[in-house]
Amino acid sequence: MEPWQLLAAVGVLLLVLEIFTPSFFTMPAGIAFLVAAIVAVFAPDVRIVLASLTVALLVVYWIFQRHVWPYVKRGRQETNASGMVGKTAVVTEAVDPASGSGYVKLYGDSWSVVSEQAFDVGAKVKIVGTDGNKVVIVPL
Repeated sequence: MEPWQLLAAVGVLLLVLEIFTPSFFTMPAGIAFLVAAIVAVFAPDVRIVLASLTVALLVVYWIFQRHVWPYVKRGRQETNASGMVGKTAVVTEAVDPASGSGYVKLYGDSWSVVSEQAFDVGAKVKIVGTDGNKVVIVPL
C-alpha cells in the first residue's frame, strides 16, 4: 500500500467516524489527512509528507477553532437553573418574605421563591439566581 493510500484511508475513516460522534473533533483531522494524502501523491519523501500532515493539522484545527466551533457553541440553549437566570416570571401565589411563601410561573412550571420583598399575584419579576430548589426574584 502506497503512503498516499494509507493517509487517504485514515482521512476517510476519520470523516466517517465524525458521523457517529458529531463533535467536530475528528473531521479536521480527517481533512488534514486527506490534504497530506494529496501531497504524498506528488512528494516521494516521507519527511515532506509528515511535515505537510503536521502543517495541515495545525491549520485545519486553527480554522475550526476560529470559525466553526464558536458557531456550533453559540446555538446551544442553557438548561436547568442557569437557563432561568435573567428571565421574567409572573407571580402566581403572593410572595411574602416573612413566611417564605410564594410561587412564580416560568416556562409553564411553578417555582417556589425566595425574596426580600413582597409581591402580589400577577406581578412580573426577574429571576436573579437559585437557592436550592427555589428561585431568587427581584422586581423588574
